[in-house]
Amino acid sequence: MKNTDLIMGFQYYRAPTPDKTEWAKDLERIASDGYNTVKYWIQWRWNEPEEGKFYFDDIDELMDLAEKNGLKVVLNIILDVSPVWLIKDYPESAMITANGVRAEGFATEYRQIGGVPGPCFNWEKGDLLKKRFISECVKRYALHPALLMWDVWNEPELSVGIYRDPQPETLLCYCDNCKKAFGKYLKEKYCHIDKLNGVWGRNYSDFSVAEPPKRRGTTADMIDWREFFCDVITRDFAKRVDCVKKYDKVHPVMCHTVPIPLFNSISCCSDDFSIAKYGDLVGNSVGSNPLAADMMKSVANGKRIINSEIHACYGSSLNGFRLPDTNDMIKHIFIPMAHGSKGFLFWQYRPEVIGNEAPAWGMVGLKGEETERNELLKSIYAEIEDKADIVENFVPASGEIAVYHDKANEIYCWEASFSTDLYVNSLTGAYEMFYKNNYAVDFISPDGLYEDIKKYKCVYFPSTFLFDEDKANAVFDYASAGGTVIIEALFGIENEKTGRHCYSIPGCGVAEKLGIKTENFYSSTMIENGYDGKVFTKAAGDKVPFFAQNRLLSGAKYLVKTSLGGEEVLAKFESGSPGVISYKVGEGRFIVVNTLLSYGFKKYGGEDELSFIREIVGEPKSSARAKSELGLRFDFIEEGGRGFIVLDNSTDSDKRIITDAVASKILGNCEKTEDGFTVKAKGAAVIILG
Repeated sequence: MKNTDLIMGFQYYRAPTPDKTEWAKDLERIASDGYNTVKYWIQWRWNEPEEGKFYFDDIDELMDLAEKNGLKVVLNIILDVSPVWLIKDYPESAMITANGVRAEGFATEYRQIGGVPGPCFNWEKGDLLKKRFISECVKRYALHPALLMWDVWNEPELSVGIYRDPQPETLLCYCDNCKKAFGKYLKEKYCHIDKLNGVWGRNYSDFSVAEPPKRRGTTADMIDWREFFCDVITRDFAKRVDCVKKYDKVHPVMCHTVPIPLFNSISCCSDDFSIAKYGDLVGNSVGSNPLAADMMKSVANGKRIINSEIHACYGSSLNGFRLPDTNDMIKHIFIPMAHGSKGFLFWQYRPEVIGNEAPAWGMVGLKGEETERNELLKSIYAEIEDKADIVENFVPASGEIAVYHDKANEIYCWEASFSTDLYVNSLTGAYEMFYKNNYAVDFISPDGLYEDIKKYKCVYFPSTFLFDEDKANAVFDYASAGGTVIIEALFGIENEKTGRHCYSIPGCGVAEKLGIKTENFYSSTMIENGYDGKVFTKAAGDKVPFFAQNRLLSGAKYLVKTSLGGEEVLAKFESGSPGVISYKVGEGRFIVVNTLLSYGFKKYGGEDELSFIREIVGEPKSSARAKSELGLRFDFIEEGGRGFIVLDNSTDSDKRIITDAVASKILGNCEKTEDGFTVKAKGAAVIILG
């Protein structure tokens, strides 16, 4: 590699494109432009066209060309394209939807050669066939001098996009192999059939007869059914890692995921927290989104992070494609860098010319000609390479705010609300309230509530309807030791361990511990004008306004009416009913929000909610380095006066940051002022220091 271990390059080859006639000149030019890495797909269907007969001529030539030009290679092994012979000779390999459709042999815009979605993950013969293919790949290229690392799964997902929208009738997989494996999973989880019967409300005689659910409405069985497939995906990745390491103990192994909110735990079944435990690095697509970047920082737990698939020039055949400008490039590179990414691979170098994704996605033109976007990317990379030591040593701030993310609660929200909208908007809304306030934000999983939680000053629980007493006790211990807990309406009303709705609101013992008396709760979906006249008189869809001093705050979906209690009422609804109450717990606090503030902020909120949150939680640590107007995010990647300040203004107005940092150069929608800088509305910028 050039002068740095930072990865900067492109996805290059997904057979059958680019054409072989382009390879030599493209790879020579990629290297001469200053980039250092390319990624090639090795596809099961393409590279094992007959069972047991392998074709690697294309990859051989491409690997040698990379070595010739001083480029390093990420080899991405693609197993979700079943070979023609597999579909023909092993019909039992197909996954089956809930309504009985065989999912086999699709060609899609992102797997143009066909074979999607690959064989069922619980078909035992499939394990052997996949391992054989991985082994052939690794034995062939483990000693090649151009090899940098193995990426053994491109965007782990159960259906590879064909059934991504979670609908009960198209969920996968209901084949006999999956039903049998599900019974074993349940036995491992519950141990005794009486325990399963108690949680599910059934009278099964044995785990082997437990029925996978085919519609929503019973909650506990659906959560187990989808968590089972999250476990299946994770285990399959672990098997791939083990298979590579059997033949190559030198090169690192990874996969790259698509974090929530784009992939869900219902149909995609990709659990970043579990997957990140395996492999040597953590990779992701769409890491340009701050939430995705912080999700990967959280799950990586110190492992190196690669932004493996940057979607800069997205589009399709008849709809055109996005031409990224400086603003976009800052978001694609510097924002994930500010949250820990040490590598950047763009999808992709040359536009493809086959399928509906053509002719988008390329950093150069259709004929390989130079473009303004590639010139821009080269100039940005030159700035990064000049300060590569700063970037390499940079560790993102942590330990301020944790936002709770639980795949079981995500599944519950979908199951109960018939949509992913509730959970996704709540999770992203909670994250953005803190991100835009300049707090260092992590995501915390259920397992993290017992140890990891101790390092945070505040933990926020967005739309957390599913919980249990053990978790609640851990959260109370955290508050007693000085932490701040923020919960929302209907917190913990479903007990995950018992499969039962709780008798009190908030549930799982929280109401009793805090002394909360809930009189009633109102849902915007139940009454045409929102709520009855005694509580809320204005028809406003799912918006629930409430007030804190002179601030108008946006809640949503629910209004919980509680009697007065707690240490202090921080906000009220129009009727005077308490909207936010602070309860003293040991050395810390429980903040109870009687509506969904996170969802309301995502859909309707602004600076009032940001200032309200800052008043509750206190000044962020970043205030010691600079001060900015609400809504303008800043991150320092800096040491000894050298490095970068990354600015992200997602608001509709210009925003100002006050800092004495001296800029040697400014990239993006930003202007120097007397005491700092001003970033234009919806703008991003980088202040280059030293």
